[in-house]
Amino acid sequence: MTKRITITLLFIISVCCLNAKTYSIKGKLISCKDIVDYASVILQKQDSSFVSGVISDKNGQFFFDNINNGDYKIVITSIGYNDKNIDIKLQNDNLELGNISMLSAAQQLNEVVVHAAKVIRTSDKQVALPTKFQIKASTNGVELLRAMQLSRLHINPIDNTISSSAQGEVQTRINGAKVNIQQIQALRPENIQRIEYHDNPGMKYGQNVACVIDYITKRPTSGGTLSLESRHSPFDGWGEDQLSGSYNKGKSEIGAFVWMSYRDLHQWRNNTETFNYQDGTSFTRSENGEPDKLKENSVYGNIYYNYKNGDKWYINTTLNLDNYELKTNTRSTLFPINDRNDFVNMLDINNNNKTRPWLDIYFQRNYDNNRTFIFNVVGTYIHNNILRNYTEDKNTQPQTEINSITRGNKYSVIAEAIYSLGLTKNGSLSFGLSGNQAYTNNDYTGTVTQTTNMHDGYARSFAEWKHNIGKFNYSFGAYLSYIWMLQGPNKMYQVEWYPKASMSYTINDKSYIKVSGERSYSTPSLGDISNVEQIIDSLQIRRGNPNLSVSHTWMTNLYYEWRNDIFNVNFNMNYQYQQNPVMEETLREGNKFIRTQQNQKSWQSLNPEVQIEVGPLFKLFTFNVTTGMNYYDSYGFTYHHCYTNWYYDIEAMMQYKNLTLLLKGKNHCNSFYGETMTSGESIIMAMAKYKIKKVSLGLMVFNPFSSRMSYNRPTINYNSFAPSHQTMHIRESARLIALTLNWDISFGRKYDGGHKLRNNEDKDSGAIKNGK
Repeated sequence: MTKRITITLLFIISVCCLNAKTYSIKGKLISCKDIVDYASVILQKQDSSFVSGVISDKNGQFFFDNINNGDYKIVITSIGYNDKNIDIKLQNDNLELGNISMLSAAQQLNEVVVHAAKVIRTSDKQVALPTKFQIKASTNGVELLRAMQLSRLHINPIDNTISSSAQGEVQTRINGAKVNIQQIQALRPENIQRIEYHDNPGMKYGQNVACVIDYITKRPTSGGTLSLESRHSPFDGWGEDQLSGSYNKGKSEIGAFVWMSYRDLHQWRNNTETFNYQDGTSFTRSENGEPDKLKENSVYGNIYYNYKNGDKWYINTTLNLDNYELKTNTRSTLFPINDRNDFVNMLDINNNNKTRPWLDIYFQRNYDNNRTFIFNVVGTYIHNNILRNYTEDKNTQPQTEINSITRGNKYSVIAEAIYSLGLTKNGSLSFGLSGNQAYTNNDYTGTVTQTTNMHDGYARSFAEWKHNIGKFNYSFGAYLSYIWMLQGPNKMYQVEWYPKASMSYTINDKSYIKVSGERSYSTPSLGDISNVEQIIDSLQIRRGNPNLSVSHTWMTNLYYEWRNDIFNVNFNMNYQYQQNPVMEETLREGNKFIRTQQNQKSWQSLNPEVQIEVGPLFKLFTFNVTTGMNYYDSYGFTYHHCYTNWYYDIEAMMQYKNLTLLLKGKNHCNSFYGETMTSGESIIMAMAKYKIKKVSLGLMVFNPFSSRMSYNRPTINYNSFAPSHQTMHIRESARLIALTLNWDISFGRKYDGGHKLRNNEDKDSGAIKNGK
C-alpha cells in the first residue's frame, strides 16, 4: 500500500507541472425584442464532431468554458425558430458573441409540432438536450428523464428506480459524480443543461455496467437552494420525504441532503411445499397466511464540501450515512394437504437493521488534449443486526422454536487512480489502478452459535483504447485483477483477466447499429461463502459453502436504432453465458433438507426486445411500448431447467401547460436462476400533477383495478427433492392512493462547481440469510 501511494503522489506531482490555457464562449439568443430561452446550443469541431452542448437560460444566455484554441461551429436549434450555424475561431482569448438573432419559423410535420429532446450521438454516448416543453412539465430529474424517452431505459414509478434493457448496473451521476436515485430526484429540471447517456460505457466506469446516465447541470457561483419533495398516502402507511440544500461562495460549495422512506404495511404468505424423502415417501404441506405487519424505514443523508480552482482541479469530500430497518411478522397456519385439521400455528418474526457510514474523498485534475487524472478513496463501516424468532405450536404447545441473532461489523477501504488522455485526434487511451481491502466479522448466536472472520479484497488494473474512423467507432480493453478471500483455514487466491470490446456504425443521421461483448467474473457473496448453518424451519436448514469459487460470464449485446423527430424504433438483444455459476443446491440429510450454494455447470439467458417511442404529438402526447422475451437455461449437476417469459411495458403521457397526466401498465417480467423463478412487479398506475411556479401538487393511484386480497408476486422452486410454490401478498400494493408535493427555492445562484467522474462504495455486509 505504501509503495502504491508513493507512486501515485509522484505521478500527481509530475502531471501537475503541466498547465494549458483554455477559454470561454458566451452569447445571448434573441428574436426581434423577444428572448429565446431553453434553446439547444451545440459546440462542434469543423468536422461536426461533438464538443459540448448547453441549454440557453431564461434570459437567453449560453456559456461554454474550458475550450481549447481552434476552429469551431455553433449549432443552435429551438422550437419555432430556424436552425442557425455560426463558424467561430478561438485564439488565445475568451469569445463574446453578443446578441444572436434567431428567425421565427413554425416547425411542423403535417401539423404535428415537434417537441422531442434533441439527441446527438457521439462515439460512446448520446447527448440529450431537453426542450422547454419537457423542462416546464417536469418537477425533478427522474421525471425529466421519463419525458425525454431515451432508448432502453425504464423507470419504476413506485420507487423511481431506473433500469435498462441492457444487462448490468445502471449508474446515475451528476456532473460525473456517481449518486443514488434520491439525489437525482432532488435535481430541478431548469438547472439541467443536458443528459449524457453513455449506452456504450467505457471500462473506467467499472465492471458489468449497462449504461451511465450523467446529468450535466448549471454552475452558479453564489447564493443557495432549498428543495423539498414529499409523497404520502392519506389512507395507508406509505410515504417518502426528501430535503436538500446547498450554499455557494466563491470557489466553494457546501451542501446537505436527507431522504426518508416510511412503510407500515400488511403482508402475508401462502405457500405449498413438497418434501420427497430418501425412503420414497413424500410429504406436502400448505401454508395459509394471515395479514400481519411489515414496517420498513430508510434514512439516507450526506454532508459535502467541494472546492474548485477554475477548470484545472477539483476536490470533493462527502460524509454519508445510510440506515435501514425492516420488521416483518409472518403469521400462518401449516397443515398437510391430506389432513387440514392436523395443523400448527406458525409465527416468523424478523428484525433487520443495517447502519452504514462512509467517507468519500475525491480529487480531479484536468489538462489540455482531453487529459484527466482522478484519485478517489472511500472508507466504509457497516454494522448489521439481524434478529429472528420462529415458532410452530399446536394447541398452544410449542412444537418448534428457532432463535437466531446475527451481529456483524465490516470495515473496508477502496482506493482508485485513473488517467485518461487523447493520443490522436480521434483516439484516446484510459488506464487505471484500484484496490480494495475489507475485514468482516459476524457473530451468530441463538439456536446455532458460531463466529466468522473474513478478509477479502482485490488489486485491479485496466487499460482501454477508443478510436473513431468517420462513422465507424471501436474500442477494446482489458482488466487484470488479483482476488483474495480468507476465512479460517479456507483461502482463495486468484488472478483474473477479462476483456471488453465494442464496435458501432452510424449508418446515417437516423439509424445506428452497435455490437459489444465482454467477459466478467463474479465472486461468491460473503454470506454464501461463510461456514455457517441457519435453521429455516422444522424441516429445512440453510448452509454456507466455504468451497465456492469464482464464476465467469460472457456477455454479448446487439443494438439497432432508427429515429426521426417523433418516432424511435430500436431492437436490443442480450445473450449471457455463465460458467460454473454459484447457484442453489438442495441436499437430503436424514429427514432434513439442506439449502446451500454450489458452483453448478452453466447458466444462459437470451433476451430479444423491441421498443417503440412516439411523440410528442400536438405538443401533448408521448407514447412508449416495450415488449420482449426472457429465455433462461439453468444447468446444474442434479437439475436442468428451461424457462420462458414474455413481457410488456406500456406508458402514455400527456403534458399540457402546467398539467401532466401519466398512465403506465406492465406485466410480470420474471427471472430464473438456479431452480427458482422470481416474479417481477405487475403495475397499473395513473398519475396527475399540476405545477404552479415553484410548487407542484400531484395525485398517484397504484393498481386501482386489483383486489387488495388477490394481488401477489409468486416465487416457484422446481427442485426435485423439495419443490415449492410461494405467493407473497402486500395489501397496499393495490388501490394505493398517494399525494405528492414538490417545492424549491433558489437565490442568487451563479456557481461553476467542479464534478466527479468516479465514485466507489461498499454495501455488502457479509451475513448469511437466516429466513425463508
